Amino acid sequence: MDNMDFSSFLNFNTVTVAIAVILLILLVSRSLQRPANVPPGPTGYPYVGCIHLLRNRNILEVFRELRGKYGEVFGLKIGPNFTVVINGVEALKEAFVKHADDFSDRPGGFLAEVVFKNKGIGFSSGENWKQNRTFSLSTLRSFGFGRRSLESRIQEEITAYLDVIEKQNGKPYNMKDMTVMAVSNVICSITFGSRFDYNDVKFKQLTSLFAENFRLSSVAGAAQAFPVVRHLPGDLFSVKRLVQNFEDIKEFINEQVIEHRNTLDKDNQRDFIDVFLLQQTKNGEENPVFDDLNLTTTVMNLFVAGTDTTATMIRWAILYIVHYKSVQDKLRQEILKVVGTSRLPSLADKPDMPYYGAFITEVFRMGNIVPLAVPHGAKKDIHFRGMVIPKGSFIIPNLDSVMTDPEVFENPDEFHPERFLGENGQLNGKEKIVMPFSLGRRACLGESLARMELYLFLTSLLQRFEFLPESPDKLPSFDATLGLARASKDYSCRIVKL
Repeated sequence: MDNMDFSSFLNFNTVTVAIAVILLILLVSRSLQRPANVPPGPTGYPYVGCIHLLRNRNILEVFRELRGKYGEVFGLKIGPNFTVVINGVEALKEAFVKHADDFSDRPGGFLAEVVFKNKGIGFSSGENWKQNRTFSLSTLRSFGFGRRSLESRIQEEITAYLDVIEKQNGKPYNMKDMTVMAVSNVICSITFGSRFDYNDVKFKQLTSLFAENFRLSSVAGAAQAFPVVRHLPGDLFSVKRLVQNFEDIKEFINEQVIEHRNTLDKDNQRDFIDVFLLQQTKNGEENPVFDDLNLTTTVMNLFVAGTDTTATMIRWAILYIVHYKSVQDKLRQEILKVVGTSRLPSLADKPDMPYYGAFITEVFRMGNIVPLAVPHGAKKDIHFRGMVIPKGSFIIPNLDSVMTDPEVFENPDEFHPERFLGENGQLNGKEKIVMPFSLGRRACLGESLARMELYLFLTSLLQRFEFLPESPDKLPSFDATLGLARASKDYSCRIVKL
C-alpha cells in the first residue's frame, strides 16, 4: 500500500471511528434523556438505569430519600424499565381508587408471561382478569370467605395447631413451618374441600415449595427487570429453580383437579374446584376464563395470597408480643374478660375487643410486610397530576410511604398500639389509614380471610399460652428480609401453657 493509499485508509477509519463514537454518544444520551413531562427522578445509566442507587442498600430507604427530593410521584429506570413510584395516602388513593380504570393492570414480563402464562388473578390483566376475579370472589364468598360460616373450619385448624404447640412443653420453638402449614390448610379446605395431616408428605412438600419461592421472590424481581438473566447458562440466579417449583405446585393442584373431575357431583359442590369445573361444563373449556390452566393458576394465586403473608403476619405479631410483655398482658386481659377460658374466641367477640384491633393495626404498620405491594403496569400513556406516565411503565404503590410517615404517625419507629385508640378506649378511625393489603381494585383478594385468621389464631394462642423469649437476655431480632414480602428473620421463643 503506497503512502497516499495508507493515508486515505487512516483517514477513512478515523472518520468511521469518529462517526461511531458520535452515534454511541447520541444513543447513550437518548437512552438517558427523559421524555417530556414524565415524573421527575434521578438520571441513570444505559440499560441498568438507577440500579447503582440500590446496590447494598435498602430499597425502602432509597425511595424515602427520593420522595423527599422529588415529591409524591417520582420516576426512575430500574434496569431498562421506567418505574413510577406513587407515595402518600392522597396520591395513592387518587391513583388506585379514583383513577382505578387506568391503574389496575399488571405489567407483562417474567411473572405474568413465563410463570403464570397471563392466567389466574394475581398477574393477569384486562377482561380475563375482571371475569376471573368476579367469579372467584363470588365463589369464595359462597364458601364463607369473609363470613362467619368459615369460622368453624378455621377453628378446627386452630385446635390441631394448638395441640402441636402444646406438645413442645415450653421449650424454645420456631413456629414458622407449623404456622405456614396451619394457614395453608385453611386454603386447602376452601379449594380442595379438606385439610391435610401435618405429616402428609405431599402436603409438606407443597408448603415447602411455596416457602422456597417466597424466599426466591427477589429472583423474580431480577428476572422482571433484566430479562437476560433467564437465558444465561446454568442457574446462577435460581430463575429456573423458581419456575420449576411453580411447575411442581401446578402438578400437585392438577392432581386435585383430576380427582375432583372424576368425583364431581353437580348437586353437591364441595369446594372452589367443584364450582369452577361446573362452570367449565356450562361455558366450555374453550372459554379462557374456565380452562384448566386458569383453574390451577387461580388456585396457586390463592395459596400465594393467603398463606405466607398471613403466616408472616402471625410471626410478626408474636415477635412484638415477646418483646412487649405489657402489650401481651393487656391483650390477654381483654380476651379473658370477653371470652373467658371455656371456649375458643369467636368472631362475635371481636367488636368487644378494641385493644386487639389497635394491636393488630400496629403490627400491620410496623410489620409492613408488603411495603411496595405488587407492581402495576401502564397499558397506555396515563395522565396523572399534570404528568404523563408512559405506556409500558412499571407502577409501584409505595405503601411504606404511609406506614413510616412521621407526618401521619408520630414517632413511627415506636411500637405503640394505643395510637389507634381514642379517649373512650375504642378505635379512633386512624386504623383506616393503614393499608397492609394494598388498595383499589387490586387490593388483596384474601384480605377478609386474612383478617379472620389473624384474629382467631392470635386470640386463641394468647388465651392458652404465654410467650417468652428463649432466655431473658436473648430477645429475638427485629431484623427483616425483604423479598415478595418483608418477613422477620427466623426466631424461636418459649410458649408456655397457662
